[in-house]
Amino acid sequence: MKYMFSVDIEGISGVVSWSQADMSNKEYDKARESMIKETNAAVKGAYDGGAGSVLVVDGHANMRNLIPEELDERVEVILGTPRVKCMMEGLNKDIAGVGFIGYHSSAVSYGTLAHTYSGSVVDKIYVGEKMASEFALNSYLASQYGVPVFFISGDQETIKEAQELYPGIPHVITKYSTGRYSARCIHPKKVRKKIREEIKRAVREKESKLITPKETVIRASFTDTGKLDNLELLPEVDRTGPKEFVIDTGDFEKNYKIFRACTMLAHAASQ
Repeated sequence: MKYMFSVDIEGISGVVSWSQADMSNKEYDKARESMIKETNAAVKGAYDGGAGSVLVVDGHANMRNLIPEELDERVEVILGTPRVKCMMEGLNKDIAGVGFIGYHSSAVSYGTLAHTYSGSVVDKIYVGEKMASEFALNSYLASQYGVPVFFISGDQETIKEAQELYPGIPHVITKYSTGRYSARCIHPKKVRKKIREEIKRAVREKESKLITPKETVIRASFTDTGKLDNLELLPEVDRTGPKEFVIDTGDFEKNYKIFRACTMLAHAASQ
């Protein structure tokens, strides 16, 4: 069976600053190394548990953080941007389960480096009446293909949000947020060992859940009014306030794609 991992960097153990997540900063290389090592631990765990193949999807920023030569040679990796499915590119009905490595919590949480897709653009986002994180949006997208979720790692706020949607989801806490730019970090070697063990167990025992959103409508607010001016070019977007808008096509995947287009248009509107 084929398994998939979507990988971000903000939830990796030891990462507490935007400088560490920025390719142009000297602190980035060490964070990138940790991201690769946690990814490899996840891959090894999946194969230990009986996976037939593993697809890794780089999901941070420009999405070319993972170095293929430094990954487990058994994997395929998706790199680069833009992509239609963004952090979930490669998703299809043949995937037996998806895991999320190094994820962070939503823009309205207490988590370290918390945001949703674009911290400079997105203030809040809901699916129906539920606040949505990147994990929520991406797991809901997976559900449209019948792909269940079997694992997530990140700080305690990330795990808390994930458990609200997926009670009992297999997980590893990589650090405990003590502020937006601080955390009590667990030693990376311990984190990697735990990730490998927990994923091995989850895959072997087929411990996964498929949860589809009860509603498909996306309600969002952006950080300032100017970022919505271009959104009115899209007929599927209904601007409901100075910074608020609604996307309601009746289809979650279509709503998701339109939301992604909205964030791109919002960046284009910035002065």
